[in-house]
Amino acid sequence: MLPRSHLPDPERRARSRLTQLLQQPFLCGSLVTMQRTCGKSGCKCTRGELHPGLYVALRVGEKRKMILVPKAMEQTVRQWVTTYQEAWQLMEKISSLCLKRLVLKKKELRGEKRP
Repeated sequence: MLPRSHLPDPERRARSRLTQLLQQPFLCGSLVTMQRTCGKSGCKCTRGELHPGLYVALRVGEKRKMILVPKAMEQTVRQWVTTYQEAWQLMEKISSLCLKRLVLKKKELRGEKRP
């Protein structure tokens, strides 16, 4: 592994941002809005006017789970999922840059010229 100072600027920046993100809470899932009933008798939802609810869809072991997010935690959970999504995108970017480096190194080892 090259020291960070020897990495190309885009990769160095992506790795730096990824390191920052991994210090924060994150949740590997996606957000889904679904209609639901609250269970209170006499509520409008018993007449078919359902309440919107935010759920986080995630994998727990081999199973997919839908977990209702309490109203008080909606903004927090949104941030956790956003943090995860940004970290995932950065890992994809870093992987792509490493793949390019691998291909170039492979060509060098075979004696081919760089483009």
